[in-house]
Amino acid sequence: MNDVAKRAGVSRGTVSNYINNVKIKESSRIKIEEAIKELGYIPNVAARELKTKTASNVVFILPTVWNPFFSQLTYYLQIELKKIGKKMLLCNSQNDYISEIEYIEMAKQNKVYGIISVSYSNILPYLTENLPYVAIERYYNESIPYLTSDNLNGSKIAVNELYKRKCNNLLHVTRKIENNAALNDRKVGFESKCKELNLNYAIFNCNCTSSEFRNEVNKFIKESYSKGIKFDGIFCATDRYAQYVVDALDEAKIKVPDDVQIIGFDGVKSHPNEHLKISTIKQDVEKLAIEAVNTLQLIVNKNEVIASQILPVSFLQLETTKKL
Repeated sequence: MNDVAKRAGVSRGTVSNYINNVKIKESSRIKIEEAIKELGYIPNVAARELKTKTASNVVFILPTVWNPFFSQLTYYLQIELKKIGKKMLLCNSQNDYISEIEYIEMAKQNKVYGIISVSYSNILPYLTENLPYVAIERYYNESIPYLTSDNLNGSKIAVNELYKRKCNNLLHVTRKIENNAALNDRKVGFESKCKELNLNYAIFNCNCTSSEFRNEVNKFIKESYSKGIKFDGIFCATDRYAQYVVDALDEAKIKVPDDVQIIGFDGVKSHPNEHLKISTIKQDVEKLAIEAVNTLQLIVNKNEVIASQILPVSFLQLETTKKL
């Protein structure tokens, strides 16, 4: 800072104010920025945070980026964190338990602002009271706040929408993922609503890896219809699963939505200009990100009451269900 002050012809205090975002004269700002550029000065952020006892980084741990829901959540979280002057450290665990523990230990060592996480692993023993932590789609205990969409009611809405469209033989397509409360709630909601409406139903709950799931869905759909089991309404736990079903039905020459109607869950885009086609239960991903950041701030500021939240969902009528 002494070198910058000397080159710019201002006091060291003025340079310090500039670096710490304290308002200074416009003429001084221009001189300081020119001097910084000439000298190649880079502020030591770690040292500044140590001195001011602040942290600018938030760790976001998620299972994979190869998922439109997680990608869109990452996008909105980054926007919301920027609004409060924080930066995201994106940690893609690839569903690896050891990687998640390593990321948590890294967060502790670097004294980050906090962690926001989507995790299906048993990481609770590695979370400490002095590490601000917000869980998404996962309940740990009463001391750790979590946020999720209304998966239970969302699946009931899906069944009801299929029922209103004269579907009587329903199928739910999902995958077994340990500790995935979202998928479990969607399955429970589907089953309870089918029983309430006295509908015939089946559940395809595959115990397989993500890479195997598409082929397993394809095989199940083709075998079911070849045996004369004709589902007229299918609710899938995610939009991606729904696309697997659409592809399988297309190969089997079964028309959607004429012969079978399909509803997914998520309602997110892979890119801004994507034209969504699958009727779905839409999550408010932007709201989820906003509330996750707000909750993290409440934890950091040691608010006494921090409530977990279940955010509402809505039905989005698109091309895989009939219009009423």
